[in-house]
Amino acid sequence: MTSPSTTPPKRPLYQNVISQLGMLIALGGTAVIALLMLAQMVDPTPNPYIGMFTYMLLPGVILFGIVAILAGMRWEAGRRRRKASLATLPYPRLDLNDPRQRRLFNLIIILGTVVGTIMVWTGYEGYVYTESVSFCGQTCHTAMEPEHTAYLDSAHARVRCVECHVGEGAGYYVKSKLQGAHQLWAVITNNFARPIPTPIMNLRPARETCERCHWPEKFFGAKLLQLPHYRYDENNTPEQITLTLKTGGGTRTHGASGGVHWHMVIDNKVTFAAVDPQLQDIPWVHVKNSSGKETTYVSTAAKLSADQLAKLPRHVMDCMDCHNRPAHGYPSPDGGIDQALFKGKISPTLPWIKKIFVDAMMADYPTRDAAHKAIRGAVVGTYQSKYPQLLEQRRADIDGAIDVASSIYDRAVFPEMRVNWHTYPVNIGHRHWPGCFRCHDGQHVSSDGKVLGNDCSKTCHTQPERGAQTALGVVDPAASADWHPWQMPIKSLDIPGHQRLLCSNCHKAGRGPKSGCDDCHKKQH
Repeated sequence: MTSPSTTPPKRPLYQNVISQLGMLIALGGTAVIALLMLAQMVDPTPNPYIGMFTYMLLPGVILFGIVAILAGMRWEAGRRRRKASLATLPYPRLDLNDPRQRRLFNLIIILGTVVGTIMVWTGYEGYVYTESVSFCGQTCHTAMEPEHTAYLDSAHARVRCVECHVGEGAGYYVKSKLQGAHQLWAVITNNFARPIPTPIMNLRPARETCERCHWPEKFFGAKLLQLPHYRYDENNTPEQITLTLKTGGGTRTHGASGGVHWHMVIDNKVTFAAVDPQLQDIPWVHVKNSSGKETTYVSTAAKLSADQLAKLPRHVMDCMDCHNRPAHGYPSPDGGIDQALFKGKISPTLPWIKKIFVDAMMADYPTRDAAHKAIRGAVVGTYQSKYPQLLEQRRADIDGAIDVASSIYDRAVFPEMRVNWHTYPVNIGHRHWPGCFRCHDGQHVSSDGKVLGNDCSKTCHTQPERGAQTALGVVDPAASADWHPWQMPIKSLDIPGHQRLLCSNCHKAGRGPKSGCDDCHKKQH
């Protein structure tokens, strides 16, 4: 009985269906990548889906093809061994004196160089792409649409998402991509939270991201704020609220120029505990000032025992505890309309236009189309019944105003993600949300009876003044110190139940401001 020959057959191992299919896949993926890269050179406009295919999916296709080539060769070797045509799997032999092997070697070198170059290029571009705004904001369109839309309209629109959400260094890059894989799977399986919960857990500390551009030690001085406002009356009466915000920081080197940034962890350290995940209910605050003195304040409204307070997680206050929506804010209905009136996008000469829009925009609608129809219906219906001649004469102005109001609605309301005016708290200020009053509500008291500061005009800003709209930097000399539009008949808030009547109680986000006591206390008939 003769032993099987150990001489490999002339037909190479890669000549099998699996390896040849792998070659087609690898070469096809390479060709498609080359075409897509060429297309992006011709039109550099960022496209999240082209980038995803070019730098993420197709490189995987090429690698799959290469693996298929090797797997097919291994499978072919096993098949031949079983047929006794190959006793053992020989190592490849290279003889460049053989013209056939020399041609094959040259072909492999050329193809390997092309494929290798493309793989290296796509690897680098893939890294850049996963750091891009289009990847973060547009790849998962439905889930990220609210955040991406708000980002594009923010003061940080030229700052890449990763600058704040990832920062520098390979460690946080890898960590963010591992977490992103979980989020991607949630999107693929349509199993993600609506709306996206905030605050983001495990976010990199603000000191390592925000403070690369914003330097707390340099915060000092004050900032003049001129806030345009229009009344809810027939004439949309224009007004302006003027105040000076004390933006000073918390370092003793700036002397008496301290202000709202006293809270930054420079000379003073503030630690707090919250009951809820969104950090809106804060019953416990601990302050260590520049001299080393420590004071603990506990809310008298907190219905928690000392043991329960002790078990709450502690947070060291940083930028994000006030500036919690720095690039993802949503305008309130009244604020958005005020800005549109001020910029001339909506004519203030259209009677009652602010009230009509705000009332219509605040209602809940199942879809944006339903909202747009309701907004249009509210304006046209009112003008048809009260100002029919105006509706006919100024139809273009009215239609333009309706389009602007609809765009303001679309800027803040996303039915698919269950996001609307009152979804996300805004902690900067205290008009539509408790914000500053989460701690500075007049009810946080220390063991020795000291109340956490509650007088805004002494610590945070000057007394607001209401007057006529003026040019930038010009204060109306006739502005009234009585800045509230209507006089509340509550003297020093000494009526039982009104001790905590804060701005946000009446100006709640997504709801129209109260116009008098009757809005809360319905008249008895």
